[in-house]
Amino acid sequence: MDQQPVPADAERWQCYLRVLEARSADTSPGRLSVLAADEIRPIRLWTARNPNTPPEALRRLAHDEDSTVRWQTLFNPATPPHALEAMAQHEAAEAHPDTFAVRHLVLHHPNTDPALREQLARVGACSNRTWYSSLPCPGFRPYRRQMPT
Repeated sequence: MDQQPVPADAERWQCYLRVLEARSADTSPGRLSVLAADEIRPIRLWTARNPNTPPEALRRLAHDEDSTVRWQTLFNPATPPHALEAMAQHEAAEAHPDTFAVRHLVLHHPNTDPALREQLARVGACSNRTWYSSLPCPGFRPYRRQMPT
């Protein structure tokens, strides 16, 4: 196992400040775009959760190497439709056919293209079969979070 050098206190403090910046509702979309490319995972994770993160940065985060960062983009109401579609296709190609964790959230995301929503409903991404004509699904309770103040 490779030994990672322990960061100095000043470096750890700078990372902590960037995490606080990524969490803040006052951070500008331009700065969030920069933070979306940070090498530190918690910074990218909080950037993915921030509702002010611009769509292009969310698209990048939806393709992040870390699955937790990708997962957090599913809960951001600004995630663009093409990123949602790519995430659904990735799960369909890589996961067990009966696994619908990502596709279930994509199906219920407000930015999902109606054609994709219909396709996901047909393959069983939602267990509630009666909601096809109306949104939101009456059986779906979305994860709601408040941005820290």
